[in-house]
Amino acid sequence: MSTDEDVTTAGRFAALDRKLKASWEDLFARSRLLKTIQEGRIDKQLYAIYLMETYHYTLHNARNQALVGVRALDIGIPYLKFCFEHATEETGHEHMALHDLLALGLPKEALKIPPPLPMTEALIAYLYWISATGNPLRRLGYSFWAESSYDYVMPLINRVKEDLDLKPAQMTFFVAHSKIDEDHAEQVRRMITQNCKTEQDWQDVERAMTTSLRLMGNMMEEVYAEYERLRREQSPGYAFLGLMK
Repeated sequence: MSTDEDVTTAGRFAALDRKLKASWEDLFARSRLLKTIQEGRIDKQLYAIYLMETYHYTLHNARNQALVGVRALDIGIPYLKFCFEHATEETGHEHMALHDLLALGLPKEALKIPPPLPMTEALIAYLYWISATGNPLRRLGYSFWAESSYDYVMPLINRVKEDLDLKPAQMTFFVAHSKIDEDHAEQVRRMITQNCKTEQDWQDVERAMTTSLRLMGNMMEEVYAEYERLRREQSPGYAFLGLMK
């Protein structure tokens, strides 16, 4: 890569990072879930609903990532390998979310997996859409923020751990991801550098990044709304959480 190309790529990443920072700031400003965590008011039921919805969308991440790989041959062998290897590494991570939910004190026999909330379904559907249609590179936009999210959310994870008095063994989903996502984030940046050749490629990555993060924020908001319904005894799907010890 020439010096001019290096400068251009660095500038594009700087712009992408600024856009991502602004998107996170917007999410923090409007999310009742995140504010509740920041203020030390989270309880086990709210965290459990978030974990269940995390289970739902994570269940599909390996599948939609692999779907990109099916379409990536025209991009190049390295990108195809990245898609399938990343999908393999993500397989089964949803079970860590269920493990952590049970570790909150819910008897295993009481666990009932409700359907995903509508905004969780919207996030899942969008990730399948960008994986199955359009530019095969654009799912990198989702990976770009998801694999680097700990830069923004680690203080919240630590606050949840402290306020709910959780051990690392009770937070396997976040502990495991925090260890592997740093390497994944570097891989994503490398794939973007190697494969985004046109202005449209970069725009597609940016749009998928901001849209998927906004949809994640919408999911978080619905998690909080469902928690409020649960407290009013108007959430049949999550009524089983009343059995937590």
